[in-house]
Amino acid sequence: MPTAIISAATNSDLDTGSYFELATRAARTCLEQSRVSVDRVGMLINAGVFRDNNISEPAVSALIQKRLGLGLEYRPGVVPAFSFDLMNGATGLLHAITTAECFLATGELDYALLVAGDTHPSTQRYAAEFPYTTTAAALLIGTNSTTSGFSTLYTAETAGPAEPSAWVALGAVGANGRMAMRVRDGMEDPVTLAAEAVRACLIGEGLDGDDFTHGRAVLLAPAPALGFHARLAEALDLTPESVIGVDPAMGDPYSAAPVHAYLRARDTGALAAARTVLFLAADDASAACLAYHSQPPTHAIASRGRQSERH
Repeated sequence: MPTAIISAATNSDLDTGSYFELATRAARTCLEQSRVSVDRVGMLINAGVFRDNNISEPAVSALIQKRLGLGLEYRPGVVPAFSFDLMNGATGLLHAITTAECFLATGELDYALLVAGDTHPSTQRYAAEFPYTTTAAALLIGTNSTTSGFSTLYTAETAGPAEPSAWVALGAVGANGRMAMRVRDGMEDPVTLAAEAVRACLIGEGLDGDDFTHGRAVLLAPAPALGFHARLAEALDLTPESVIGVDPAMGDPYSAAPVHAYLRARDTGALAAARTVLFLAADDASAACLAYHSQPPTHAIASRGRQSERH
């Protein structure tokens, strides 16, 4: 059975700089909007990269799982749940979707909750030289026969070994390593890799410029560089209106960008007529593009009539 987006939410509350807290709030909102009980969620995947105090153990997913009270005990009526981190830079959330689909396809669980987002390890909301916005996002996905679901994940990467993009300079920070992070500027233009991944997706999914011109398809763009979505539209020869970027006021939400772009497209009405939504995630080292076919299969339309997807 195809995988569908059940609900999506973000959180950028100013009263905290903790990714753990922001991700928990986004996840709770996501579940409340979907009216799906936490007891029915069988998996939680964290795709966030930068976290409080540079914590590596236990897994961030386990800390968020505990805050949500998700599958913490085995008892009748509660779905057994497990969680793990899946970090792959800006593209982590899209990889998390395809990973969760493998488990959903077995029928052993009905829902998977995915979270992403980043914060400076000091949990200061505006740390100098940290280029990413402190925010978190949550996406609830589950099996649903009223959509065609997600397609193959198309990726593009830089040739050869990639240089580290973020690290802790232990020799310089000493005992303050828990609170420090050094991030270098991107060496490559992210538009190049992003365009490569999107072109592969267009070919693989049988889409062309007319689909975007007439609103049948929409491309959701992240915000890794100034004017990214406009330059990407030009590189792909797509109408600018068909490429929906992250709200400029948001800055660069990095690993949470796909959800921010999705909600912006939904709120502006860009998804109303779209049959296919392309999720794009990119930085200067890699890019990934994933098509979501939100319309029901032809046989489902004929037998059930059109049913609206919950967001």
